Amino acid sequence: MVHGIRIALFLWAGSCAIAPAAGQDSGDTGNPVYDQRFFDRTQPSNAYEMVALLPAFTIAEGMADVRGYSGVAGNVLIDGQRPAGKTDTLEAILKRLPASRVARIELIRAGTAGYDMQGHALLANVILVKTGTIGGRIEAEQALYRHGLRAPRVSAQATFDGRGRVIDLFATVYREIDDEHGFGVRNRFASDGTPLRLVDYAQPEGADVAQATLAYRQPLFGGTLRLNGLVQDKRKFADIAHAVIFPAPDAIVGSERKHARTYEGGLRYDRALGPADDLELVGSYRSVTTVGIDRESTAWEYSVSDERSNASEAILRAALRHHRGGATIEIGAEGAVNSLDVRNALVEDGEPVPLPQANVRVAERRAELFVTASRPFGARTMAEFGVRYEISRLSQTGDIDLVKSFAFWKPRARLVWAPAPNRTIRLLAERAVGQLDFGDFVGAASLTSGTISAGNADLEPDSLWRVELSYERRFGAGSFTLAARREWISDLVDQLPVVVDGVLYDAVGNIGAARRDTVEASLKWPLDGFGARGVVVTADFVARRGRATDPATGERRPISGDLPVEARVALAHDIPAWRLRWGGSYAFARTETAFKVEEIEADHLAGRLDLFVEYRPDARWTLRLFGKNLTDSAATRTRDIYAGIRGDGALRYRELRVLRSGRYVGLTVQRSFGG
Repeated sequence: MVHGIRIALFLWAGSCAIAPAAGQDSGDTGNPVYDQRFFDRTQPSNAYEMVALLPAFTIAEGMADVRGYSGVAGNVLIDGQRPAGKTDTLEAILKRLPASRVARIELIRAGTAGYDMQGHALLANVILVKTGTIGGRIEAEQALYRHGLRAPRVSAQATFDGRGRVIDLFATVYREIDDEHGFGVRNRFASDGTPLRLVDYAQPEGADVAQATLAYRQPLFGGTLRLNGLVQDKRKFADIAHAVIFPAPDAIVGSERKHARTYEGGLRYDRALGPADDLELVGSYRSVTTVGIDRESTAWEYSVSDERSNASEAILRAALRHHRGGATIEIGAEGAVNSLDVRNALVEDGEPVPLPQANVRVAERRAELFVTASRPFGARTMAEFGVRYEISRLSQTGDIDLVKSFAFWKPRARLVWAPAPNRTIRLLAERAVGQLDFGDFVGAASLTSGTISAGNADLEPDSLWRVELSYERRFGAGSFTLAARREWISDLVDQLPVVVDGVLYDAVGNIGAARRDTVEASLKWPLDGFGARGVVVTADFVARRGRATDPATGERRPISGDLPVEARVALAHDIPAWRLRWGGSYAFARTETAFKVEEIEADHLAGRLDLFVEYRPDARWTLRLFGKNLTDSAATRTRDIYAGIRGDGALRYRELRVLRSGRYVGLTVQRSFGG
């Protein structure tokens, strides 16, 4: 009965609010456009919060770890273009843009002429105000954690806008604390539950980051040239302490340090070649140098793990789009040169320990040709077809010499049907091919977990066929979306046993065919119609069920790393008369499991509550007080360690690690200046 009442209320709210919300219009293409009036009732402070309010839209970050641009870009544009860099996330870029700099946001649907959708059904195009002045923002933040940890942040952003030339400068220095680590226990138990080792354990983790970015834009030869650069210095740290209580008092101390320096530069040039043709050129270069040193010592032992790597990526992409009468065709090509040079070492008590494939250089040359076409069929239906052809040559030198070549066809077809102005149904069928992680070719040691993994030179990319059906319902400023997806996977990349010089190791490898089913739902529900003006409820839910054949046991099991359930609900209440905004979110518990050769590792993160209050004394100042992990939720890792390959060996012990970072609170102060 109660469930039926909830459904009725939801349907009533949707049916009584179908009219466009204030500040929502339809552009020349028929796509919805949201101007400042749409956001006045919610007082967002930056572009990220504005995009998050768009009905039926969810931000999808680009996959920075995937090499190249094609098919991996995010779904947010700024002034019609994607950021040329890959290090900065969309969230970070959008949060740097004050809401006052946003003139409007266009929601672009698949098939819209002149846009490269990169496989997304929707794009959000953030159009900035052309002020012709100097403006910016200064921000200071401090977060206080239990056990005396602190996370300060200082940022400054400035924009110089004049005569068609725009310069954006940004710099920040901050410390981030990993709130999934902290202080607790790390105990071991026999298969019958008898304690084998009881330990008070500490593993606080974080990183100190300094970053500066530069973006420049100007007209050139009838088009627009965009340049960007980034320098980032990131120093991760973890201080580890075991205070052994049972079976005998003992102390083990350790540390993890990783220093990464990133340099990135890119350019993007786009130009109209006529009323129906557009040209886009993109080029970028990125290099990352990493040094990681892990140490662990007891009264009688001392171990050091040393990992050093140099990675680089150079990309050049060109695309030509022709659009006429609602139809669009795009053709293009992309080339990339990637490399990774790794040198890993492990020393125990002054003696080097051999690691399998620890010194490896991997180089890749890759090219991709693509063509995409879309056209409307009547007023309510649109079809999109595309195909990409990828060829690559991968070489490994060092501890192993190997050359491989790959070639893949990647077709995609999407059908969009709008049976009513506020409803959309989409059907997608495509083939996708994964990319190999170069780090999986290299052997490495982890002192924290006490494991050594082998590199796998024979690793090949997995591929899949995907079919997805989605439904979108919009009601005023709110929306409900539902999607169901099935994937048939070939050559799944997971964990498998590898024998090197007669020794068994865990490695990443191809374990055969698999299948994954996914259901996603998202709700954005303004409660103005119920008398709760300014209150917006959002909820997101994802359920996955993957099945693969375990190479260690021969039995069917979930896919390593898949989260069976992810769920989050949030509420925000804006009170413009008081210049106040408050709200919170609750992330439900989730568990991630990895099936390794001699162990099963499950990471469980309990549900977490976050709250915030934001006050604006005037148009330039913003004060935000926040509290996170207010439930003091634990991060629990369970490791079942077997004597040999799982399925053949008995359970040696179960290790239970429970860590808490504790509740933490913080204050953010922002001051904007200029136009």
